[in-house]
Amino acid sequence: MAPPKKTKTMALGYEEQRQENIKRNKEMIASILRQKSQVASLFSRPKPKKPLRKATKPNPPPKTLRRSLRSRGLPPPDSTQTPTPTSSLSREAPSGQFPFTDALVDSDSCRPLVEAMRLSEESREMGSVEKEVDFGLDVRVELGLKEENVRRMVGERITIVKFLPVLSRSIVVSGNKQGYLGFWDADATGENGERDSDGVSVFFPHRSTVSGISVHPFSLRKIYSSCYYGDLCLMDVEKQMFDIIHSSDFSIFSLSQSPHDHNSLFLGYGGKVKSFDERSGKFVDAWEMHELRVNTIDFHPGNSNMIATSSSDGFVRLWDLRCIDKDQPKYIKEVAHNRAVHSAYFSPTGNGIVSTSFDDTVCISSCPQFEKLSIIKHNNQTGRWLSSFRAIWGWNDSYILIGNMKRAIDVISTKDNIVTPLESEYMTNIPCRFAIHPYEEGRLACAGGGKLYLWTKM
Repeated sequence: MAPPKKTKTMALGYEEQRQENIKRNKEMIASILRQKSQVASLFSRPKPKKPLRKATKPNPPPKTLRRSLRSRGLPPPDSTQTPTPTSSLSREAPSGQFPFTDALVDSDSCRPLVEAMRLSEESREMGSVEKEVDFGLDVRVELGLKEENVRRMVGERITIVKFLPVLSRSIVVSGNKQGYLGFWDADATGENGERDSDGVSVFFPHRSTVSGISVHPFSLRKIYSSCYYGDLCLMDVEKQMFDIIHSSDFSIFSLSQSPHDHNSLFLGYGGKVKSFDERSGKFVDAWEMHELRVNTIDFHPGNSNMIATSSSDGFVRLWDLRCIDKDQPKYIKEVAHNRAVHSAYFSPTGNGIVSTSFDDTVCISSCPQFEKLSIIKHNNQTGRWLSSFRAIWGWNDSYILIGNMKRAIDVISTKDNIVTPLESEYMTNIPCRFAIHPYEEGRLACAGGGKLYLWTKM
């Protein structure tokens, strides 16, 4: 039998089906491209936005509108309470170069720092490196906060707090979300010999959130800082200038310094830790230690070859730098949390590690092999508007200090895990970041929002 002849109706039906298939395929391809673009945007580094330089005062003169706030020495628009920076750009940077390189430091602001560092260096040369103290302070009852020991440093929240390791003086340096560095000389005195009511100097060397500050005890005049924009900055107090000694396309999330070599810096790039030599300006080693970003890097106080890293992948890991493989690095100990770990620090003796996690726990790992774990429940849900809590050790292994959501400090006893709140009417912010003076027992600095609080012996 002969095959049926194709009719006009059959041809039209085939053509309609073909057009419908083409339309459906186009929609499918467009959907795949959209999904690919969305996924790529999640992992790509966002392009830096051009800073808006809008005037904050009403009805400014026309010339003021044509000048950036930075060139006029003013803070960014959203921080009207920020102190005027002591130093900003000394010149406009050429196109394609980093705009904060060689930003000059005001000599008047550096004079107290230089004097304090000189006295500390002289004391070291005489052999009195540390004060004779027994570090037996009971933090829960002997520390207090006075009204005059509160300073507003910067408008946006503080992300890093450090004491400069100088003897017989309290100089606190802090970095904030906008890239400012603030120095507070709590022992500064005026011309009449009385205590200075301010003692604050603010600089603007970074282009984004300050992620780390490091000062080596035997190289006091070089202050290193890093930021999320990928810049590693050196504040040379002696030369009175800032200098970006390294810049990367990737964010720097943490910064530490080798105890035995003040020229060796360790930087957290995502899940990698890289060793940077300041003298050559080059990286020496790089290890893939975590799957997600490394939030803190801390050296063992008695063994400079051992470091502890904390990461957003939920792990705390111990590493021996003498026997670490570059291709497949192996840790010597691992402590797992259920969520991101914001910090991990060795105790003053090196016999313990305290880690703080978003799983609402503070974990203490004890020697001899850090296998003994003590888990303390603690509300660590600070949200997006506050810096994450980071627990630190006191002047000995007896106490751990961490902020709480009630504008107080929780003192955790490592003997019985009992938590005692340390409160003050002058603590008006939630304290998130802490630092203790390395040589002066009973001097505790904490940051909440843009304020610094200095607790002292009562």
